[in-house]
Amino acid sequence: MAEPLSILVIMGSVREGRMALPVAKWVLEQAAARDDLACALVDLKDWNLPFYPFAHAPAQGNYVDPLQIRWAEKIASADGYILICPEYNHGPPAVLKNALDFVYAEWNRKPVTFVGYGGNGAARSIEQLTCVARELQMAPLEASVHVMGVWGKVKDGLFAGDDKDMRWTGHLFDELVWWGRALKAAR
Repeated sequence: MAEPLSILVIMGSVREGRMALPVAKWVLEQAAARDDLACALVDLKDWNLPFYPFAHAPAQGNYVDPLQIRWAEKIASADGYILICPEYNHGPPAVLKNALDFVYAEWNRKPVTFVGYGGNGAARSIEQLTCVARELQMAPLEASVHVMGVWGKVKDGLFAGDDKDMRWTGHLFDELVWWGRALKAAR
């Protein structure tokens, strides 16, 4: 049996009352049932990354800012990523875009997929983030989960996905494992 892939589940919202937390916890719970994934939660609220303040992006990760170095180490530690992304005003939250922009080389040649909510299952947010991921030389996967009606699926702070959410999440994990292993071998 191959060792599990290290996957960061990154919450793309820092708002009070955000749905990202119950959705992310649900994703982690679903992933814990698998032996091919080792997922860890990354809450951007804990990182407090300032809006990108540097004059330019350093080549190949030659960072000097301590926070940028820590963020680079965190991102580099993973074999792939699941972004929990809401849709705010037809797009992704600025805090998530900023977190992606904060480092570069550490994202390269790794798979990324999305669990979106808000709007039409965050379809527009995911579409925009897919373009950003390509520019970061990531491998954005077709398998994403578009949670419809998230507010009706959260009770007492816990998200409960419906049958469709469960099926798509299983497909998302399967694709993430396949691509994660292929790209890890190629790296």
